[in-house]
Amino acid sequence: MPLTKFVRNVQDLSDDGGFKFRFKCDRCGDGFESQYIASKSNVLKTAIDMFQVFNPVAGRISSVSQSIGRGLQGKEHDASYERAVNEASAFFKKCSTCGNWVCPENCWNENYGMCDECAPESDQAAAKEASKLACEKAVQDIDAGRIEAHSINCPVCGAKTLGGKFCEACGASLDVSPACAQCKAPLPVGAKFCGRCGTKA
Repeated sequence: MPLTKFVRNVQDLSDDGGFKFRFKCDRCGDGFESQYIASKSNVLKTAIDMFQVFNPVAGRISSVSQSIGRGLQGKEHDASYERAVNEASAFFKKCSTCGNWVCPENCWNENYGMCDECAPESDQAAAKEASKLACEKAVQDIDAGRIEAHSINCPVCGAKTLGGKFCEACGASLDVSPACAQCKAPLPVGAKFCGRCGTKA
């Protein structure tokens, strides 16, 4: 008996009446759903059930019809699933590096045959690298004392600090949240007006 191929980016939406599957890109979540395929075994089971309604003597057929229905539906489900996976495999691309199934429109680098996480486009890679280098340089400059990290004056003694939690001169707490001049409610960073009373910050 041949094996049925499976993929991890599938959701089974099948019910007693038929079969349907949803496939999603492992990165962005875009995807598609297979067409709903009505179950032939459900039609057979319905016909047997209707026969029992009009023929009370045939009550013993019930368990037989259920067994037939389960067996046929299992085979139908496998066949429908395999067909849907084959259709999805033609749409999605599988990254040879990370193994993710991704959509070709948003998450695939055709030049390298990999997802754009494993092989980002040159401009994306350059932007990521530039951002990383800028962060590393800023940290080095702060550590070397070339620039001051959020330099502020101590609210108690007025000494210039390097932005720690406490003043290096007097030990006072530097965690001073801005407050509304009118109602003294704390103001979030960048607020132009007080959220409680509407006073301009």
